[in-house]
Amino acid sequence: MKTTLTLITALATASQAAVTSLTPADINGGDTNRSTFTDGNITLNPLEAGVASTFNDNSVRLGIDDTPTPAGTIANNVNAFNDVDVDPNNGNEQQLEFIFAPTVGLSQIAYDFSRADGPGDDDGVIISGFTADPGVTFSVSNPNLFAVYNSVAGAVRLNIPSGLFSGTDVFVDFDPDASRGQTLLLKVTDTTQHGAQLAITGISYDVVPEPSIALLGGLGLLGLLRRRR
Repeated sequence: MKTTLTLITALATASQAAVTSLTPADINGGDTNRSTFTDGNITLNPLEAGVASTFNDNSVRLGIDDTPTPAGTIANNVNAFNDVDVDPNNGNEQQLEFIFAPTVGLSQIAYDFSRADGPGDDDGVIISGFTADPGVTFSVSNPNLFAVYNSVAGAVRLNIPSGLFSGTDVFVDFDPDASRGQTLLLKVTDTTQHGAQLAITGISYDVVPEPSIALLGGLGLLGLLRRRR
């Protein structure tokens, strides 16, 4: 009985997920030439209207570097992902692509100075590609800070009011099982204000060990116990 309980405990421990957190400096490497980041578990690609772009070099906030500004619009903030005008159909939304390995899923995004809170269904920070409702929660409580999940599109819309952060990061938590092994696409859009943006200060992902690894660990332990007997 004791041996069985020990094995069950070992298997449970071996199958526990591990969380990795990335800062902007981890991702951009401190330069403006990096067009992709990967560590084998997650790949991140900045896009401008679906075309590959480059990260900024800010160690605190992640964004897209030196994006040309369309005539008649305000300048982009290179320290955030932006929607620089109020036209949702012009393709100027900056995007961030997340590509996860099969056992990896999104667990958290942190941000500070950000705003995207128009009233439309496509206004806000939109993250698509989920296989189920990621059960979004926030580290602060505010009636104007909320998430809406669209099961048909597999997308979450984050309504982010300006000024909420007050110099402190807001943490957005996700159920990683809803994106494990998937490709997500994040964009910012707002039909009511120029310069809607998301300034990312951190990204975290969750890794579940392959079942075969946990099983081998458990079998090895069982063999050791039998050998001792």
